[in-house]
Amino acid sequence: MNGNGTDMIMQVDMEQLNRRNFRSLLQALSRPGTEHPLYPLYGSVVMAAASLLLYAEVSFFEDAAVDWKLIQALTGSLRSGAEEADYLFFDDPSLQGLRWARTGESRNPESGATLLFRCQDLQAGSRVQLSGPGIDGSLETILPVSRSFLDLRAVKNRHFPTGVDCFFLSDKKEVLGIPRSTVVKIL
Repeated sequence: MNGNGTDMIMQVDMEQLNRRNFRSLLQALSRPGTEHPLYPLYGSVVMAAASLLLYAEVSFFEDAAVDWKLIQALTGSLRSGAEEADYLFFDDPSLQGLRWARTGESRNPESGATLLFRCQDLQAGSRVQLSGPGIDGSLETILPVSRSFLDLRAVKNRHFPTGVDCFFLSDKKEVLGIPRSTVVKIL
């Protein structure tokens, strides 16, 4: 610690940032299709999410422009191939990334991957109707993905409780979550 106590202040700020972001990620999955604030870490929403989700016992795959050496130093997590990764990070909603993601097994559905996609805007993409847990009836919204992405997601999630969970991280500092339990109908 240096003489003026700035190391302690940085630690307190980091803890507060992580608490806020953790709450936003939880709310994004528990209230699918709704946007929640995401506070950047070192100027990056991807880094903010990665610092919360990654730790020594999980693996990740990345195709996103972030300082992954810093993420590994902060979290102790290991880089792996896309097909084996617990968490997959992309600079945009990637069909290939969705193809690679593992869906888990009926005995271990929690082993399905979580995908995180950086987007410029959460309100640019496909108009959809969402239903399922966390949604009162149904919700019409826009997801920042193509119809082909939604078609492939439906295939990946067809045998609930297996499937994949998705987070969309916007450059406008927001997060939107679509868990595997959410039914997405293209409008």
